[in-house]
Amino acid sequence: MIHLTRDQRYAVHEGIEIVVQGVSIPIWFMNKVTSEPAKEIFCRYYLKNPREDIAIQIKEDGFEICLPFRPGKKLDLTDEQWRELSLKNPEKLDHLYQNTPAEVSSKNLLDLKDGGSGRLMYREQNKLKQNDKLLNVMHFIQIGDAEVLMGSL
Repeated sequence: MIHLTRDQRYAVHEGIEIVVQGVSIPIWFMNKVTSEPAKEIFCRYYLKNPREDIAIQIKEDGFEICLPFRPGKKLDLTDEQWRELSLKNPEKLDHLYQNTPAEVSSKNLLDLKDGGSGRLMYREQNKLKQNDKLLNVMHFIQIGDAEVLMGSL
């Protein structure tokens, strides 16, 4: 979990690398045994935006995250078509939403008025070799607005 100020969100979107503190909650699972309840660990996040998919790197003091670049597709409906489907054929509208990939990129970090949502949430699956064993690692990344965090305190 990472919280950024508006300036930081826009800086990362523009390609400026930033380093911030955040929270990691590592949970281990093996043979139906888990480390839950997990403990929060504060660490550094090195955020980059190369506009290409590069795997998350585990560092000694945190993680290096290259934000994903998965451009989505816009649902190409007029307001009239959307109203028609929502009233007369909601199943078809649901199908369109389900089959239209959403954008997962730094653009999501922008404010609503600039085409974003002020946050970026995604997951990434990697493989890691440790002690001659191949491990599956799943990262759940949540980057949000620091003002939301401050409002919850």
